[in-house]
Amino acid sequence: MFWSRPRVSPDIKDWIEECFDWFDDRFEPPKAPILPTKDFFKAGGGESQETAQQVLKDVTRLLHFDHPIDLVPLDVLSAEYRIDYNSSSAVAGTFQNDGENAVIRYDPELLKSPLQFINILAHEVMHARLSGLEDEVPGGAGAHELATDLGCIIAGFGVFQLQGADDAGWTGYMSQDSRAYALGLFLRRRGLERDSVARHLTPKCQKLLTKAMKTQT
Repeated sequence: MFWSRPRVSPDIKDWIEECFDWFDDRFEPPKAPILPTKDFFKAGGGESQETAQQVLKDVTRLLHFDHPIDLVPLDVLSAEYRIDYNSSSAVAGTFQNDGENAVIRYDPELLKSPLQFINILAHEVMHARLSGLEDEVPGGAGAHELATDLGCIIAGFGVFQLQGADDAGWTGYMSQDSRAYALGLFLRRRGLERDSVARHLTPKCQKLLTKAMKTQT
């Protein structure tokens, strides 16, 4: 019956597993999830460009990416003049690389939502990390955006991917069910329990993660 169909298809599960193997073979696998705490992020508070630069420095350090990246605010309307800056049609961030210069552009309003801002920066830095490898990642260039989201989870940013998308009210490239499945797989492959991330997730996201982990046992 239609209501008994799995939320994450077997093909997607296989692709997620394959991507874990690919990333873990090429990059240093993190032993624990990255969490929204001062243990991981040294940047101070505020909504200035200086704060944004400090957060980018934290993200690149945590992703072990040491190539220079320029960070530029997008020229967008202030939130007070928009209907909803979190809408699915809004551009939260972009990445460009001309072979010499890498540039991330971001919506300055995201600095009011640190978890979302970190999530966007992690996604864009993952683009930089995968630059030139688009055809090698499982699924090839056609799955590049999906693999970029998934790559963030594999690199430890699963809490930011799952909770950040929920907070923003949009799913991005992966579905929330697929994100929860990938975060659960991250924990299982690292020998960790749900409790290692649960207090940083809302009850809604905790429920998604719990259901996802039950399908992996």
